[in-house]
Amino acid sequence: MAIARQRRFWTLALIPALTLATLAAGLPSWALGALVAVQAALLWSALRDALALGARSEPRGHALMRDRKGVLDLLNAQGLGTAQGAAAALAVRLDDAPRLARQLGATSFAALRDTLAERLALSLRDQDLFCALETDGFGVALQAQRGLDLGGILAVAQRIQSRLSAPLPINGVTLWPSVSIGFCLSPRAAMLNGLDMLQAAEAAAERALRSGPGALNSYSVVDFPSTMTGDRVASLRRALENGEIRAYFQPQIEASTGAVSGLEALARWQHPQNGLISPGEFLPQIEAAGLSPRLAERMLREALTALKELDAQGLQVPQVSVNLSAEELRNPRLADEIGWELDRHDLAPERLTVEILETVVARGEDDIAVRTIARLSAMGCGIDLDDFGTGHASIANIRRFAVGRIKIDRSFVTNMHADPDQQRMVAAILSMAAQLDLGTLAEGVEHPEEQVKLAQMGCGHLQGFAIARPMPASDLPGWLRAHLAALEQGEPWVENAEDARQAAGPHKP
Repeated sequence: MAIARQRRFWTLALIPALTLATLAAGLPSWALGALVAVQAALLWSALRDALALGARSEPRGHALMRDRKGVLDLLNAQGLGTAQGAAAALAVRLDDAPRLARQLGATSFAALRDTLAERLALSLRDQDLFCALETDGFGVALQAQRGLDLGGILAVAQRIQSRLSAPLPINGVTLWPSVSIGFCLSPRAAMLNGLDMLQAAEAAAERALRSGPGALNSYSVVDFPSTMTGDRVASLRRALENGEIRAYFQPQIEASTGAVSGLEALARWQHPQNGLISPGEFLPQIEAAGLSPRLAERMLREALTALKELDAQGLQVPQVSVNLSAEELRNPRLADEIGWELDRHDLAPERLTVEILETVVARGEDDIAVRTIARLSAMGCGIDLDDFGTGHASIANIRRFAVGRIKIDRSFVTNMHADPDQQRMVAAILSMAAQLDLGTLAEGVEHPEEQVKLAQMGCGHLQGFAIARPMPASDLPGWLRAHLAALEQGEPWVENAEDARQAAGPHKP
């Protein structure tokens, strides 16, 4: 469209030459006047089109700039994670803004902000968004991408600071603006104080301004501890004691045979008034209230009880796995307590697997956690490394923590049947695991074709909605019998693929 308009404009520009040629040919004056009138009308039409085209060619900053709601919509949609990772929020604040506003006056200060907005847009990708903050700055939503970790955020923040700090002439004076930036990578950390990610980033930016100029600050539960009320803590404690918060179980299968190889115990809150509450809402509050050890104790007992009851019904499940946080692993008595529970339920240690996050292994300096895990491994318990690929654990620490199996994070699994890049990532993880003699389990399998592809690639075990959703212990016997019957008849056992996709979401935080 723009090219066509340009050609039309330049074609019309030849009309004066044609007019001169007509004049030289000796046409009557009325014909010449008519030609001039037509030329004027056509030139005005072309000029109007050119002006309209220019008005619609917005600067890049206008294309990325939204209102606050637009930025929050992106963060809310992707904050807890997608197949490509998790989104992040930044708050960019102009250092010494009150003084600059007084010095420049309203008009020039507005021009400064407009220029900074254009520079900010040039620092972001087309899919990222930003908005103006009520304070002197901008809120930024970085769309989810793999590898958007602390290092990636710092690189983006430094790029923004470099671009926005370039000299800027205003009213004959050269300004050297600088900005301080706060950022939030964890929506769960923000939830602890009832904030959204952008509000958390603004709180971090406020702290950065006080450290300024050109400072960076992150929002974390360490720097901004939770403001849990006594009533909320009491509510969580009651839910743990009366069984509202209890274990649900998600089956795991062998990829090559379809046989059930284990169960994972996952915390769920069945609230009497609000129904099933997402673990992403209550688990951060459990941690902030100091109730994580109490939750771990309940999950362990319910997991071992479920395994024992299945044994009594002749439904053999090789093992059950429970998740333990870094705080729980720092309990020097944890291995003894787990040993007592195994004895009380008359179960061999091999029937229990402990799942630890890769972020725990990445922080390999925690000697108490190392000793605890080493004792559990020596007892015979399995050690699974959860969410592999998201925490940058070194191979040395994987060995140091006696890891026996890695769980491939769902961000690598989702849509891998149709994405060659995803397949190459999974193939690299499987190759590394084979070289280190580690078992493998892919989590977040939500499509039957993902299940088939992973089995073809040599992944050992599978877990996800395409196989089974988490279920209460009372539903396990029925599911196990139906699954066994399907295997005996040679039928593949997957739930309806469309149902699996609609129900897909984080299985656990």
